[in-house]
Amino acid sequence: MLQRFLQCLTLVFPVFLFACGTPQTALDVRHFADAKNNFIASDFKAALDNLDGTIKTTNNPALRQQATVLRIALVTALADANQQMAEAYHVGAKQPAAHAQVGAFYKMRSDYNNAAHDYLMDAMQSVMDQRSKLTTPVTIDVAFPGFIGGEDQAVAKIKGGLFISDSERLNAELQMDRNCLAGILTALAGANQDLNKGRDLYGSGTVQVDPRVFLVALSDSFLRTGAMFDVKGLNEPDKFRIVNQVVHGNLDVVEKLLQAKPDKELETRVKKMQDDCDKCLKKLGA
Repeated sequence: MLQRFLQCLTLVFPVFLFACGTPQTALDVRHFADAKNNFIASDFKAALDNLDGTIKTTNNPALRQQATVLRIALVTALADANQQMAEAYHVGAKQPAAHAQVGAFYKMRSDYNNAAHDYLMDAMQSVMDQRSKLTTPVTIDVAFPGFIGGEDQAVAKIKGGLFISDSERLNAELQMDRNCLAGILTALAGANQDLNKGRDLYGSGTVQVDPRVFLVALSDSFLRTGAMFDVKGLNEPDKFRIVNQVVHGNLDVVEKLLQAKPDKELETRVKKMQDDCDKCLKKLGA
């Protein structure tokens, strides 16, 4: 009996030593690594889940900030993409070819508008939570999405009044997500809308995101997506007012950052955006 016990102990003890001697990867690091792989695979829903997991579990301020910046960039891009899909169905619904399916077109428009609204509100709240904390550049390293120049063929069909299949629509939606994310990442890198330059910058490794550029680029996207609430769109002035108020608050923070570190080109852009917000808010009675 004793001999059998010793034999079992001989087998189990090395396994115990191996387990104790092999440090497990921290949960936050695993979440973040998975999120970066999700970006490579263009699995953006999973990327959001893993970025959320990183933010919730990490005690590393630098890792939390990088995950937060990437999450805000992704949510902002998804808001933009859904709004553009909604607009495509809105345009298509007015075409003669859509006459027999106009109700289906407006249903798709509504679904995409609802998604755009949720992502936009999420992005704006996230920026408001972070804008006072972003005082120094943030280093990010992420796979740049495959983008296409010009308009996706399936989106062109939708705008022409053709009601495409679900599989074709989902492929178009995914490509729109990639295009919009490429645009946001490019803007955050300070390359405006030069997607080729953005791809080269992220392909070279880590990118330094200036907090001033971060707030301006996101605010610009918020205004574009938020235009869906204007009188020419959904005609929801309360929501349109909120978008302009959030953007104005972002720009006020940028203005203070510019006082400490001037940039004439950025100052001119911020002043123009502030004036536009003031005019819009005055028109809305705010």
